Amino acid sequence: MKLEFLDEDDYKVFINSCYIKDININHKEELSRYVKTIILKLRKIYDLVLEGFYEVHVYSIGHIGIILEIHNIDNYISKTIDLKIIVHNDEKYYLKIKNYDLVKHFKELNYYNNDFYISVDKIDDKDIINLIESMEIVYASSLKGIRNKWYYLTF
Repeated sequence: MKLEFLDEDDYKVFINSCYIKDININHKEELSRYVKTIILKLRKIYDLVLEGFYEVHVYSIGHIGIILEIHNIDNYISKTIDLKIIVHNDEKYYLKIKNYDLVKHFKELNYYNNDFYISVDKIDDKDIINLIESMEIVYASSLKGIRNKWYYLTF
């Protein structure tokens, strides 16, 4: 699990697929229980004060993992936490890699601003092992700004 602080009230959590094998992302109650478990772990591990009403956006990235974007909507005085969970099923995901040596064996790449972008659909499990430490997952609004600017490369 990797936690990124976006600002005082917003967090991004990446959870590797090996930790979510038994979770059915399409089952609402099961996903809700899992998200609550993750938030309790964040409270305990990072000593975060997560109280109030939060909106949690869930992005499932196939065999790579999931991303939880946690946004504080309202801080009311209470020790409880309420969640609104929104699952995004129709997103496109790309891995952003800076090092060409890691991606040169792929037949199709996208290139923009000295970075290479590979569709998650084109990557299998054995490739993930080599890329996991040096990748950034690009999706949703961060992807919209660059998709129309990149170059499509084939080898």
